[in-house]
Amino acid sequence: MTTKKLKILYIGFGLEPFTKGGAVLYQEQLIKAVVKKGHEVVFFLSAPRYTLNNKPFLKTWHKNGIKFIELYNPPCRLGGQNDPLMQCKHPVIEAMTKKILTEEKPDIVHIHELQLHPASIIDIIYEVKIKSVKTIHNYYDICPQRDLFYRDKENCTYFPSTEHCAECMSIKSIIKHNRLFFLVRKVKQTIKRFVPKKIIDKYREVRFSSKTIQNNIQEVNNDNVPRCFIEKYNYRQKFFVERLNKLDAIHCSSFRPGEILSIAGVLKNKIISISLSTENIKNIRPKPLRGHNSPVVFGYIGGTAVQKGYNVLVEAFSKLDQKKAKLIIWNAKTKQVPYINLNIEIHESYNPADINYVFEEIDIGVVPSVWEESFALIGPEFLSAKIPVIGSRVGGIPEWLKDGENGFLVKPGSSDDLAEKMNLFVQNPSLISKFQKQIRPWKSFEDHTDEIISLYNSLVK
Repeated sequence: MTTKKLKILYIGFGLEPFTKGGAVLYQEQLIKAVVKKGHEVVFFLSAPRYTLNNKPFLKTWHKNGIKFIELYNPPCRLGGQNDPLMQCKHPVIEAMTKKILTEEKPDIVHIHELQLHPASIIDIIYEVKIKSVKTIHNYYDICPQRDLFYRDKENCTYFPSTEHCAECMSIKSIIKHNRLFFLVRKVKQTIKRFVPKKIIDKYREVRFSSKTIQNNIQEVNNDNVPRCFIEKYNYRQKFFVERLNKLDAIHCSSFRPGEILSIAGVLKNKIISISLSTENIKNIRPKPLRGHNSPVVFGYIGGTAVQKGYNVLVEAFSKLDQKKAKLIIWNAKTKQVPYINLNIEIHESYNPADINYVFEEIDIGVVPSVWEESFALIGPEFLSAKIPVIGSRVGGIPEWLKDGENGFLVKPGSSDDLAEKMNLFVQNPSLISKFQKQIRPWKSFEDHTDEIISLYNSLVK
């Protein structure tokens, strides 16, 4: 693919090992792939790294042909309570951004995340007339909670109204800043190697069942949240939407995030849908056709968060014949099995390079997300291994999961619906090989990179 050589400034948050997740991994893989294509890259990142003076400053270094400019001590922090006005504007960070743009003179700016940057940096990019695009990994730009997941319990039904944002964020603040939580977290961070694993696991069981936390949560409602906080979140949403509309393009990985953004007021002609891929896909080996033996092994990779549907999955699995079914869970925070008498095997984490080992025993992948998942990259990785998938009919999942072709779609949050589809495979293991034959290859990460570079060129032209 012959294109003009570009200079691209990426703006985002996160750098392993300080932050993890699909968005961080995708961001890193895309940057490396673009450099490999011969383009010049500068990465302006803000990882959650802090010094004693707590004053924002920049540090520059080079690695693998990439220039990194890192913002230390970002005023906005990941998780917990942040002032929504600070998420909108911050003069010091704006000045730093303007200096970087002036010195680097990129052809295009590609923003991945604004969680540790103020949205006003888009104003700076707009003023100096540099083309810009932003990839939507979640809903942080229109939801301070990030996932449109109200009170960490259910999908937000109030959106696009911001009347209940302050109430929702107060719940997060209570949990995050509870004294017991804060103390144990600090102990874990500083002397983790000296604390027995059993103590940390026991704390994880107890912390969110704390009577203090539960009582505080019950007391927080919209009636006792000061009006000024409600107005701040209303201002935040309007401010972010106005900045998104100053961008030249907004890259969504599926149709659904674009639809949600347009409901919030983002201009539809700015939204471009390009599905994602991962570098892992080229290394994934397709599995041979499965036989008819039992047990059928289901695999889940996604952590124990409520919005990921972890609880729904375990409840659904408990309804199956445990002699004919097995569930392997990866990326769980604890190795403790959540329910007794269930054929469940739990692993804490894995290296992406070991993906074939992770998939080795799995027959069926499960993506039971409850929230409006923007894409769910694990799905195409399952499919690349010729592993059929059962996933929720929500967010971007239906764009790669075709009901009855490469798996089944189920109602999000319904353990009965999920158990019914899982049981189809348990009672008829030969169904697995039938789906395997129907799975089509997913696009390579190189092809995806070419699509993104084509977007850059179209904007620059």
